[in-house]
Amino acid sequence: MSGGGGGGSSDDQWRPGAGGPVSGDDKCSIVEKTVLNSPVATVVAGLKVGDVLAIALETHPRKRVIARASNGQTAGAITSTHLVEIIECLEGGFEYSAEVLSATGGRVEIEIAPA
Repeated sequence: MSGGGGGGSSDDQWRPGAGGPVSGDDKCSIVEKTVLNSPVATVVAGLKVGDVLAIALETHPRKRVIARASNGQTAGAITSTHLVEIIECLEGGFEYSAEVLSATGGRVEIEIAPA
């Protein structure tokens, strides 16, 4: 396998999660703050601070990590410095959720953590 761009992992960008099944694999215990990308206006308009979104892997039309509101609708996409690890963990059955930290207009800040 070859790496691409980027300088590896930085301890200040993640910390071990406080909950969720680790199953002996600490790489899945990611807790990270980020902002929803490509937010869906009709969905994010209904989000409030404290709402919990489900993090899921969408494979069609392309592979991407998304956040879903409680009604199952996609709120937006996730980008992360640990995106590769999150995808691998989701593919392995690990679950994440994201709490809404702020929602102003179309900008939604979330914290991703093990579910």
